[in-house]
Amino acid sequence: MKELLLHLRPEQTVLALLSDGRLEDLSVERAGEENIVGRVYKGIIRNVVPSLNGLFVDIGIGRNAFLRTKDVVSKKQAHTEGAPVLVQVEKDSTESKGPLVTEKISFAGTYAVALYGTGYIGISKKIRDEKKRDFLRRHAKEICPPGMGLVVRTAAEAAGEEDFRKDLASLSHLMEVVEKRYALEKGPALLYRDGDLAVKSLRDYMGKDIDRLLVDDHDTWLRLSRMAGDENICDPHKVVLYEEKEPLFAHFHLEEQMRQLFDRVVPLPTGGSLYIDYTEALTVIDVNSGSFKGKGIPHDQLAFLINKSAAYEIARQIRLRGIGGMIMVDFIDMEKKGEKEELIRILQAAVRDDRAKTLVLGMTSLGLVEMTRKRTTQRLWQYYFDTCPLCHGTGHILSAPAAADRILEDLENRRTRGPFKGDLEITAPPEVAALLAKAPFKERLERTAGKEVAVKENPAFTRETYTILSV
Repeated sequence: MKELLLHLRPEQTVLALLSDGRLEDLSVERAGEENIVGRVYKGIIRNVVPSLNGLFVDIGIGRNAFLRTKDVVSKKQAHTEGAPVLVQVEKDSTESKGPLVTEKISFAGTYAVALYGTGYIGISKKIRDEKKRDFLRRHAKEICPPGMGLVVRTAAEAAGEEDFRKDLASLSHLMEVVEKRYALEKGPALLYRDGDLAVKSLRDYMGKDIDRLLVDDHDTWLRLSRMAGDENICDPHKVVLYEEKEPLFAHFHLEEQMRQLFDRVVPLPTGGSLYIDYTEALTVIDVNSGSFKGKGIPHDQLAFLINKSAAYEIARQIRLRGIGGMIMVDFIDMEKKGEKEELIRILQAAVRDDRAKTLVLGMTSLGLVEMTRKRTTQRLWQYYFDTCPLCHGTGHILSAPAAADRILEDLENRRTRGPFKGDLEITAPPEVAALLAKAPFKERLERTAGKEVAVKENPAFTRETYTILSV
């Protein structure tokens, strides 16, 4: 059974996809921190940088976006400093970079994705009925206005002809509105933003394989029910208002599944585990057999068994955690070429249904599997955690011996400015104070100070915090 859960709170909206109670997909939208991917702007070119093969574009968000030369489509206008440009956000900002934009603009409808500035007509590969593919392609060509292309979505396979036509007409109208606003606005200016997560839950997820959408907010449920019927997206009865006293996510035991998504280590059902580490440039995933030993199974077969299990879990984890950009996977070493090739095929199949474009590029000479996943959102942990002010995001804090040594160095520096007038009192966190109060630190402190040094502890202090007072 597949179910969608839409959990709404004043500060955030969370959408969860369950398959027989197991979490398979997750999306988060924070109030005031909406994802800008998909938004269309009238931007102003601020810098043309040939060495970077791109342009810096002001879209009015406080930091310039980057438009790659290869994503420039329009040949009718000059791409010079100060010139306007119509762009869509492809990747959101990171801590060190502004958003990535493109002139290859698209708008998602219920049954198709409209493509601006092209005449391309494409049909979802998941629609395998050739007669249906021909029918959809023919009608798409008939309806499409000049300068607009289409990619027909899988949902169109079950759509009626009239509903299909209405969807395409709506996309065509949207394109016209954006063009008119682009002509009127001075820029930089926002011209179009996509629907909220509630709308996306209906438009992007409610296919024929979803049994129901549970919503725990009455007004949102009413809005989605009407939308489902008016736009013929699905049976309105599939959109269900959750009215139980127990919180929605608690009822489906999702809280523990979500907490596990912040763990570095992910256990595998066949034994072994994944280790997931993030850097600014890429995400690294290490597959570890750990202490798992298969009874009577040769090592090479055991490695392949764990790697296959890891491939499916990796596809699930990168989807749930919102991991985007470059991904490197270090699987357990395998000797057989056939097993390596089969593992790549398994991983490619596992990521095929990911809503974000995900590519498995193959295995390097060092045995590392290269992947890329389109970054459409922040990583999940960024919605729930701030960077630690103590470790600055490294995951490490100063050790007690290092903290004690730092205090000793500070005392030595102060002593060079002249003798201390009175006895000294040093206050530090308990584990640091314990080191300072005994040899060899105690003797070194008093030798440096030239007098008695009292050491006190303060449990409220961090490893970085201490005081040195003359009493």
